[in-house]
Amino acid sequence: MAEISQVRLTAKLVVLSCCHSASGQIRAEGVVGIARAFLASGARAVLAALWAVDDKATMWFMNRFYEHLVHGESASESLHQAMKSMRETRFSDVMQWAPFMLIGDNVTFKGAFDKSSLKDGEGATETKNL
Repeated sequence: MAEISQVRLTAKLVVLSCCHSASGQIRAEGVVGIARAFLASGARAVLAALWAVDDKATMWFMNRFYEHLVHGESASESLHQAMKSMRETRFSDVMQWAPFMLIGDNVTFKGAFDKSSLKDGEGATETKNL
């Protein structure tokens, strides 16, 4: 966290797809952890997980999340749609879809992705200045 706090970011969104990335020490000013360090360094929003998640479930979630994000939906709507998609599939167990949370602003990337780089809903392979 100390190294992250020394970096100045201009990122709209930092995605931490690793387990327990939203957890930290509880202090008077709230939960202090890696997600908060990214916010303090200048990121406008952080997507993080509260607990350990199966790798296949995380992959499914991230694919759906980015699919919606690239098509112009906000980060919170993309999160909602990814969770909804998981609940409707083999990842319906709350432990598989519920740990993901968005901290910070509800950012969007309208016009940021090159639509010509999208292949059959796979997601963006190139991005413009985010």
